Amino acid sequence: MTASVIFDRAISTQRAKSLRILILTNLYPPQVLGGYERSIADFARLLQHRGHQVLVLTSDAPGLFGIHESRYPEPPVDRAFLLLGEWSAEGARHFDPETVRDRLQHNIQALKQHIDEFHPDVCFAGNLDFLEVGTELIDALLNRKIPIAHYVMNANPGYVAELAPRRSAYRYITCSNWIIHSLTVQGYPITNAQAIYPGADVETFYRSELPKRDRLRIAYASLVAPYKGADVLIEALAILNASGIEFSATIAGGTFQPDFVEALKSFAVAEGLSDRIDFPGVLSRQQLRELYQTHNVLVFPSRFQEPFGISQIEAMAAGLTLITSGTGGAGEIVYPGEDGLLFESENPLSLADALSSLAANPEAWKQLAQNGQRKAMTEFTQTKAIAKLESILFELVTV
Repeated sequence: MTASVIFDRAISTQRAKSLRILILTNLYPPQVLGGYERSIADFARLLQHRGHQVLVLTSDAPGLFGIHESRYPEPPVDRAFLLLGEWSAEGARHFDPETVRDRLQHNIQALKQHIDEFHPDVCFAGNLDFLEVGTELIDALLNRKIPIAHYVMNANPGYVAELAPRRSAYRYITCSNWIIHSLTVQGYPITNAQAIYPGADVETFYRSELPKRDRLRIAYASLVAPYKGADVLIEALAILNASGIEFSATIAGGTFQPDFVEALKSFAVAEGLSDRIDFPGVLSRQQLRELYQTHNVLVFPSRFQEPFGISQIEAMAAGLTLITSGTGGAGEIVYPGEDGLLFESENPLSLADALSSLAANPEAWKQLAQNGQRKAMTEFTQTKAIAKLESILFELVTV
C-alpha cells in the first residue's frame, strides 16, 4: 500500500467524523477593520457548513462596526479576548505595559479554558495582532499538541521572525504568493507555507449580463484613507474632466480620517466635480452589490503593498472591469491587458490614461470585462479556497 493511499484513507476517516476547529482572531464581524476579518468569517461559516464543529474565539470591540452578510449560518462566537491596544486615525498603538500584561494573562487563561471545554482537533488562526505580545497563544496551543494553520493576510504574522515556531504542527497559509515572499525576505521559516487566495462570494456578486459601457461609471470600494489611494483616483478624475471625458464616480467606504474625506470633497468642488462624485460612506454587502449594478469599472488605487484585495474579485464577478495599481498581492489578480488593466501606483496620469483607454476602445473594454468575470468565477471562488484549507487542516491532524 502506497503512502498516498494511506494518507487518502486517513483523510477520509477524518472527514467521516469531522473536525473540531477552534478559530482565533482579533476581530470578527460585525466588528471589522477590513478584508482580514471578513475572510476569516467566511472561512468559519464555510467550515461549519461543510460539517465541522467550529468555535470562534475573538475580542469585543463595539466601536468598530461593519455589516458582513453571508449565505451561511454563523458559528458560535465567544468574544472573551481582550485587545492589548487600539486603532485610531493616528494608527495602531498598544496600551500601557501594565494593562498589556494583565490583558495578555486574561487571554491566555481564556484560551486554556476553551481548549479544556471545546477539545479542538486543530486551530485555525487569523489576525493575532493585539491578542498576544509574542507567540504566547500559539505556544499554549502547541504545548497542548493542538496543530495550528495560521492564515497570514498581513506582511508579517504579528511577531518577529526570531520568535517563529519551528514545529511541523504549525503551518503558514498566506492569502497571496507576495506574502510568502515577504515572509521569506524577513527570515520566517516558510518551507511548508502555502498560498490560498481567500476567495470571494462570487455567486452572490455575479451578473449574467455585463454592465453597460455607455460611459465610464467608476466605483471605489475600500477604506477611504491615504494609503488606499482614493486621492490618486480623485486626481485622475480631474484629468478626465479636463479632457472632456464623460464619467461618474462613487467613492464608497468607511474611514478613520474624516479630515481626509473632507479634503477629497473639497478638491472635487474646486475642480468642478462635485456633481459627478458621490461619497456614500461604508456599504453593506447588499449595498455593494447594488453599487456594482450601476457601475462598470472598479478602480483599486492602493499605494501600499496590499496582501490581496478581495473587493477586486467581487467587482470582476459582477462584470466590472478592474483597473488596479497591483501593489503587493493585488498584482496576482489580473493579467494586464487580458482580464484587467494595471496602472503605475501613485500616478494619477497613468490611471487617467487607463480609464480613458476603456472609453476609447469599447470592444476591447468588453473583452476585458468578459475575461475578468470568467477569471473571478473560476480562479477565485470560495469553494476552491475552502477545499484547499480543509485539506491542510486534515493533513495537520493526521501528522
